[in-house]
Formats: sequence, C-alpha cells, structure tokens
Amino acid sequence: MVQETELDKTHKTFKPNLNNHEKMLITFNDSLKYLKNNGDLYKDIAVYFRAYYEIGDLIPQTSDNFASGHYFPYSESYFELENSYQLCLEGFYSYAFAALRSVLELGILQIFFSVEDNEHNEVRPWITSKERTPNFKHALKRLKEIPYFKEFDNQFNYIKNVLELYDHLSGFIHTRGFQYSSSSKNRSNFNRFNENALNEYFNHVFLVISSLITIILIKYPIGMKALPLSEKFGLNPPAGGFLEYYQIRNTKAILNEEELKFLEYISDNTPEVKEIVEEIESLPDLSEEELQKQFEYFDKSNKEL
Repeated sequence: MVQETELDKTHKTFKPNLNNHEKMLITFNDSLKYLKNNGDLYKDIAVYFRAYYEIGDLIPQTSDNFASGHYFPYSESYFELENSYQLCLEGFYSYAFAALRSVLELGILQIFFSVEDNEHNEVRPWITSKERTPNFKHALKRLKEIPYFKEFDNQFNYIKNVLELYDHLSGFIHTRGFQYSSSSKNRSNFNRFNENALNEYFNHVFLVISSLITIILIKYPIGMKALPLSEKFGLNPPAGGFLEYYQIRNTKAILNEEELKFLEYISDNTPEVKEIVEEIESLPDLSEEELQKQFEYFDKSNKEL
C-alpha cells in the first residue's frame, strides 16, 4: 500500500479559486431581484432587446442573398447581446462589456457588407474565415456611401459617438487600468452584485442597440413605414425587408425624438419606399376563408414534420 504524502493531503484540501459557481448564482439572483424592484429599468431592457430582435426582420432576404451568410453578422450580434446580458447578471461585468463590443462590431459589419446591396458576395471571404474582420474605423467610414448618411452624421455626430462608445468598450478587452477591470466592477476578487456596475452596463447596452438600429434604418428607410403584412399576406409574409406595426412601435420607442424625425424624413424622401408602400397597401386583405386555408396547411405540415 502506497503511503499518502503531505503533498497528497495538500492537494485534497487546497481550494485555488476564491470564486465559485455558488457565488455566481447568488449574484444572478441578486441581479434579478434588483431588476424586479426597479420596474422602469426592467421594462426598458425588455423594450430595447425586443426592438433589436425585431429589427432583424428588416434585413432583406432575397433569392440572391438567401443562405449566403449575409444575415450572420446581425444574428451573431443578437446572440452576443444575450450572452453579454447573462454575463452581467452573474457578475462577470468586465466580460459583459467586452461581449457588448462584439455586439456593436458585428452590427456595424452587417451594414458594412450591405452598403452596395452586394452583401451575399462581400460577406463570403469573411464568413468563411479567409479574411480578417474589417477594421472598425474602416467599416464606419464606408457607411458614408449610404444615401443620407453624411447628412445624418453631420447633424448628430454618429461616427464620433460610435467610435467613443467602441473605444470605451475596448477598454475592457485590454483591461485599460483599474477602471476597466473585474476588480473595479465587482469591488472584490470574486463575483458579487454591484448596482453601479449593472446600471453602467445597461446604459451602454441602450447606446449600442440604439446606434445599431439607427444605422439599419438609414440603410433600409422602408423600416420607418409600418406595413399591414398580416392583413395582406397572413401566415406567408415576405421573408425579410419589412416591418409590421408592432415592430415599428418598439423601434420608435427607443430612438431620440430629433433623430427619429430625421429618419422619417429619409424614409419620406426615398422614392423606392413610397413605391413599395403603395404597392403593398393596394393589395386586398386576405379573406377569412383564405386565412383559414393557410392555418390548415401549416397545421398539416407541422403534423407531417
């Protein structure tokens, strides 16, 4: 029988981590309790997340770009947003900020690849990992090619504000001193709830989401027009490129009033938008019989699947 050494005994009793899953669960529950006790903040979070989720329907899905990967930057951006949120609730504040930078970067890339409506081709070298991710400043600079963007930027300093936001979030990637560290946000060497850190995080979430929704609406001004898709198409609406009434409501709820007026101006003065709106609104509403047939078809398809 091999005799147990003092080193073996030390290995059994030594606990290298001050942090543990139990502390993360406590932090998570404390975060949820705080949000539930602060109803206005909780409501704002729901509205912002919902708005960013809904805006994905505005990205066109055509026969050219379908399954090309053109939608990936946006979908990955939303996925990172959810990941960032969970990290925050569990007290991984600095990592939540770092993930939030990815949300911003990927959201801008979605429009960067789409500037010339050739995203199904332009995205391929990047999405197949044959090319590096485009430089963020370069991506922002290219947005100037979008109609009306220069006017919007001149009035609201879009590029300047987004670069400042990106720079701040980058501080957490590189731990730019104590202010951008885990120790600073937790006020400890293990995960624990910090009201100030949580509120700082959500203030930046709101900035990131509103910035991304704004540039998507500049690129696709049809998104300012709430369309009666359900009435006209029932269960078979267009795959992408348009928003319904309830989706527009969430979007407008988070935008600055002056910026919203400018976005409406862009939409009202884009001939293609007027043409599309008139075409869709001129379509007859689906009858109850037609809608019932759609329900029956989908029900049958689901059962077969």
